[in-house]
Amino acid sequence: MALTECLTSKEAQELLLLAYRDGGADPLRAYAVRPFLNPIEQRNEKNKRKAHPMFVVALLLLAAAILAAWFFSR
Repeated sequence: MALTECLTSKEAQELLLLAYRDGGADPLRAYAVRPFLNPIEQRNEKNKRKAHPMFVVALLLLAAAILAAWFFSR
């Protein structure tokens, strides 16, 4: 069994600041997009990110609702 290491608050703060600095050029966008990505299969054959299936279904339902509202308002 591995021994656990305890960090002091100063060490934790330094590690956290390093992680924030290395977070990337657009961390807010990445944070906002992360829930919509497929957590199981993140990349396809062309190494592009896959959308989460629930996000795709939500977009289809939204499109159907917009079309129904437009159709019945005429």
